[in-house]
Amino acid sequence: MKGQFKLEDFKALIFKVGDEEYGINIKQVVSIERMQTITPYPNRPPHVLGVTTIREVVTPVVDVRTALTGESLKPTDNMRIIVVHTSDNAIGLVVDAATDVLDISQDTIQQSNLIEEKDVAYLLGISKQSDRLLILLDIEELLKDTTNLDELKEIKNEL
Repeated sequence: MKGQFKLEDFKALIFKVGDEEYGINIKQVVSIERMQTITPYPNRPPHVLGVTTIREVVTPVVDVRTALTGESLKPTDNMRIIVVHTSDNAIGLVVDAATDVLDISQDTIQQSNLIEEKDVAYLLGISKQSDRLLILLDIEELLKDTTNLDELKEIKNEL
């Protein structure tokens, strides 16, 4: 089953990781925070940085760059933590920058052949916005299983 937002127009928060731009439904976003101290804990995957406290709630933090590129975190002033709400709890996603909010029309969303060959419920498609290509994600589906991040990395490299 594809993501729940595929067939409707929606507003997307756009963020960058490396040279690629990604979009997630704004309804899944709780807040956008500046980078802050993250406390690591033992026996975690490399892309899970640890936990931080955001508005008195302990929030796990995932480094999207490490998950998608294998590159380690290099903090910058533009880097942000996007706190997203999943069915279980809130999760912080470290991204290179949160750039803007766009209206995504279903008419702009296309499915790559690579996407059609795989059952990837977390990948809604690719939206063409004039000179930009946005990889649209259902973040809740993506975060259901950490292997989804590995699979998205493979798909991104094949696009």
